[in-house]
Amino acid sequence: MMKRSCISIWLAGLLSAHVAHAQPAPPPPLAANQPAAPELNLAVGENRVIPAHDVKSYSEGASGIAEVKLTPSGSQFVVVGQKAGATTLLLIKRDGTETTWNINVFARPLQTVATELNELVGDQTGIAVKKVGARFFIEGGVSSPADLERIQHIASLYNGQVESLVVLGGAAAVRKINIRVDFYFVQYDKTRSRQLGIDMPTQIGGGVLTFAYDILARATTTATAALSRQPLPALDVAARNGWAKVVKHATVITANGASATFSSGGVQNFSITGLANSIHPIRFGTDVNVLPRFDPVSREIAVEIHADVADLTSPTGATNLPGQNISKLDTNVALKLGQSVVLSGIRTRDEQYTTGGLPWLSEIPVLGLLFGSQDVRMHEVEGALFIVPSVLDTSTARADELIRTALHEYDEFSGDMDEVTPFEERPQQVRQ
Repeated sequence: MMKRSCISIWLAGLLSAHVAHAQPAPPPPLAANQPAAPELNLAVGENRVIPAHDVKSYSEGASGIAEVKLTPSGSQFVVVGQKAGATTLLLIKRDGTETTWNINVFARPLQTVATELNELVGDQTGIAVKKVGARFFIEGGVSSPADLERIQHIASLYNGQVESLVVLGGAAAVRKINIRVDFYFVQYDKTRSRQLGIDMPTQIGGGVLTFAYDILARATTTATAALSRQPLPALDVAARNGWAKVVKHATVITANGASATFSSGGVQNFSITGLANSIHPIRFGTDVNVLPRFDPVSREIAVEIHADVADLTSPTGATNLPGQNISKLDTNVALKLGQSVVLSGIRTRDEQYTTGGLPWLSEIPVLGLLFGSQDVRMHEVEGALFIVPSVLDTSTARADELIRTALHEYDEFSGDMDEVTPFEERPQQVRQ
């Protein structure tokens, strides 16, 4: 029994040794400094060469992706792209070493794709194109679904070569930046009017004449007579001269790539009397919607602005309802960080001249003042909108200087419109 047990143990050990010898050894781990496999990227129909020195034999991977030919001299391999895809080329050298080439074939040349992507999306704030290996990635964030759809459509034009990682609303890292946008609405107003001459009536005669006689009583019961609009001239000499200045400052702070809305104002209600009494509201104030997009790499900021400014004016004519001065602005500007811009810089000047009085006689020069009157009215308005975008952690000395100049002009304004220069009206000369 002991001898049979020893034989069994010996057979079991021999079988275990055979099984251990039959199992393949695990592959050795890759060294940290082992060079990566060489890569070859080419387009369909494009030719590239690979050195073939000391190559004993070679083997292609997936067929049909690229065609590999050996030159007659045997010194080079000519690789021709046939269709989009990926394959490998194994080179076995005479000393027994092996080299594997990774071959990527694309529909378009990489340089062409890089140039076209730079033209299509390179100038859009908040969007960046990165090349990783043989592929391009569009990264960043946009503010509207239309912009997101546009980026995705561009990426689909280069199937397999370009991938869009753009998200709606901006990337988280970029959105951590807070953008401040200051709006300064500055307006100067000056009016002048004068009226000189005789206030002549527009109609002579008229009135009411009533007479009633009682035949039986042989007496007059009622008698009414009225005379109106008779030529009773009045000396009409009047002049007015005044000015006004208005400044509104609105500040909006929002995250990069996120829109913000600022609204300030109110509603003035007025009673209207007619067939049915009613209340008519007239709104006044400022509404601003701003969407800033800041690119930390290029230090450029694009600001999309929608602004409505409404002010009440004094009633005109016989009505007690005021009018409204409304200014609207819809624009999109691109600036370098620290720059500012002046928009809606308008200057209007209107003059009115009217005469009234006796026909023909009031039109005589100089002497016409004895038979009528002259009314001259002049109105001048100078307005501008200053937009100053900035990042909260960045100093904008140029913007501060611009605002200080504008506010200094505002403080010094005393009715002379020719001296109002809140900003440089002529563009600066570009230095060569």
